[in-house]
Amino acid sequence: MTVSDACVFAYPLGSSSLRRMALEAKYLGFSRLVCSNADFKAAIPKEFAGRTVFSVYGVEIVRGAVIKAENFRDFQNQVKKYESVPIVAVNAGENAFNRSLLSSGRINILKGMDNAPKNAFDDVCAVNALEKSVAVDIDLTPIIGKRGIARQKALAAYADILKFHRKYGFMLTISSGARTYTRLRGVREISNLCSLFGMTDEETIAALNSVSALLNPQNAVTVNPRNFGVPSESGSPFDKSTACEESGDCSECAECAEYNEPDESEECEENIGNAEEIS
Repeated sequence: MTVSDACVFAYPLGSSSLRRMALEAKYLGFSRLVCSNADFKAAIPKEFAGRTVFSVYGVEIVRGAVIKAENFRDFQNQVKKYESVPIVAVNAGENAFNRSLLSSGRINILKGMDNAPKNAFDDVCAVNALEKSVAVDIDLTPIIGKRGIARQKALAAYADILKFHRKYGFMLTISSGARTYTRLRGVREISNLCSLFGMTDEETIAALNSVSALLNPQNAVTVNPRNFGVPSESGSPFDKSTACEESGDCSECAECAEYNEPDESEECEENIGNAEEIS
């Protein structure tokens, strides 16, 4: 189990160095941080220059990126800069924009659902997220930092996402959005915060582990073409082997034994005919 914070910002965007945040994350029980600084080179220690994944104090640091685009064309122009970035997140927008993002296959996380317009995420978005293995992020920043109506709006938005998640099964991630080590949260505290919009402890733990699935997507399921009657490269499965052709007898051939079994339908017809003759 690799517990991950899906988005943090280290110095110079934040006030704490990446080393200090990693040390605090280890103390809180985290195994991975996704650092989403735009200038990643300036945020990481010099000895890790040029790397997108490395370890500090036993905590894995993964490079991330957060794209804020006005429209889908703007997104296409921006995402080209992050082709080598392991975790690419995009701030959500209108419903049509979100559908295009989720079906593009070029992002890992959809963020900012607390600021998205009403009905920005629907059944079509949920299906696209599932099919393209895109996670929807639960950012704890508005839950912790906002008050009043703004906080209630964020909780309502996350409750809606949770309903779609339970219905369709796409992945969720959880991020603190921390810019200083004091803003990082432990697993128990995160579980309590997520319970405010109905998330169970099991769902919280699963969401904290989703970054691993984003970094290591499962291989596509391969189907044996023989099961669907498609000839294999070596020829039809019903072709006799060379040994059978030479001997003229395939009764003892293992390759042909599967196809020499009696047809049950023919046996049934014979039995019916015999019964009619007796009657």
